[in-house]
Amino acid sequence: MEEKGKAPAGNWRPNGDASNYRPSDLLLGKLDRVHPRGDGRWTACCPAHGDRSPSLSIREQTDGTLLIYCFAGCPAAAVLESVGLTLGDLFPDNAAERSPMRPGERWVPRDVLAAVAREALVALVGAETVARGDTLADADRDRLARAAATLRGAAREVGYDV
Repeated sequence: MEEKGKAPAGNWRPNGDASNYRPSDLLLGKLDRVHPRGDGRWTACCPAHGDRSPSLSIREQTDGTLLIYCFAGCPAAAVLESVGLTLGDLFPDNAAERSPMRPGERWVPRDVLAAVAREALVALVGAETVARGDTLADADRDRLARAAATLRGAAREVGYDV
């Protein structure tokens, strides 16, 4: 049995099945005092500081991506590092490849803005990590590259060629 707070070795996915993998399956098991707060929402004690009452908010997006926020101010990377995870673990393996669109269907501008906002958050977390002087892991750099590709694709969808 794995020790609480330690990431499993290798590219862990429940039952070895990446198609059903949800980042919440990996993160929630590593946190203390997890309380559901609605569909796809939880609170827990933040593992990055001496939390006595839950100050960590976790929200699962419709694509399975997790958003985390510590109300005490801990950066997302520090929260994840304290349980042996990286920023890349907040995203499903196949999030970049999945498309909610049918062939030939175009994005609705609202959906483009939602994608831009999500990918801008990825870029912001990466920028904060680098600004602190920390080095990005290979998986995190790969995720930033996917964010950039998604942002370029969103720009193309609204007629702007980058």
